[in-house]
Amino acid sequence: MSNLHREEDVMSGHRFAVLVDGENMSPRYLPAVMAEINRAGEIIVCRVYGDWTDPHMGGWKELLRTHPIRPVQQFRYGQNATDGALIMDAIELVSTNRTPVNAFCIVSSDSDYYSLALRLREHGMYVMGIGRQGTKSILVRSCNRFIYLENLSLTTPSTGSVPTRPDSPGEVPVEEIVMAGYEASDSDSDGWLLLANLGQAIRREYPDFDPRSYNYTNLLDILRSYPELFEVRSNEKTPPVYWMRPIAVSAEPRRKTGVIKRFVSNYGFIRAEGGDYFFTRANLRADQRRIQLKPGMAVKFVEIKAPDPNGETSADRNGRAREVEVIS
Repeated sequence: MSNLHREEDVMSGHRFAVLVDGENMSPRYLPAVMAEINRAGEIIVCRVYGDWTDPHMGGWKELLRTHPIRPVQQFRYGQNATDGALIMDAIELVSTNRTPVNAFCIVSSDSDYYSLALRLREHGMYVMGIGRQGTKSILVRSCNRFIYLENLSLTTPSTGSVPTRPDSPGEVPVEEIVMAGYEASDSDSDGWLLLANLGQAIRREYPDFDPRSYNYTNLLDILRSYPELFEVRSNEKTPPVYWMRPIAVSAEPRRKTGVIKRFVSNYGFIRAEGGDYFFTRANLRADQRRIQLKPGMAVKFVEIKAPDPNGETSADRNGRAREVEVIS
């Protein structure tokens, strides 16, 4: 867990109800999951749901001896019986207010829980999700924060090996995620932005953002690995407080026109002279961020980086765009 995330979570005072879909997650992840949640707050309630008469739940039974979890029996009377039991318990915990819970952690990759996450947030609850990479975005974006199991540090009991971690969780380059967070925040008159505020803005745009997905320890490490794009400064306190700002590319921005090539969820590409340009919704002009973008729409934009057809990766080959504006 990054130092930035740990500082934010400790200050938040989260008191978690942890609800685990035992039929949707391997028990070998439980120690790492519990450690991750403990770093984010205090665990008040912890329940694991499943049909405990099924031999497939045998691995979970072993963990009952060493971890303070409550097993919840749910016979398989229907396809989503476990889902229903977990959802009913969550609503009961919120409605009765018998426990001092102000946050929930849903441990599952089942996107059917997205409506539960939204309902809990409507009740003022902080919602963390933990699941496998490949979890549908509707669940990921319904949570305040979503953590991938593959990013957790764990050793499997059977082999003692550490699971392989992918190089990148998606198509969005990490430097573009940083820029999206910066442009969605209020910096000071000199362009400096508090690093903690940057982290919060990124998480609002990308709830599943985690430096570990890109093989970095924390957000500060990401910024320091792109000295040509970002500069960082700190004060002399212990621990230090950090600020960042993008390095100005040029005094006179280069304005271009093109058409939307495609737009998926929160990011897209513009086809223009010289190649394709990557942009995120945060790169749209503020009054146009609710527009439904479609292929073929004409746009104008400011070039941050020119396309490089000889680049090694798609992130290198694509240009970067900001101040994107749809031309009516």
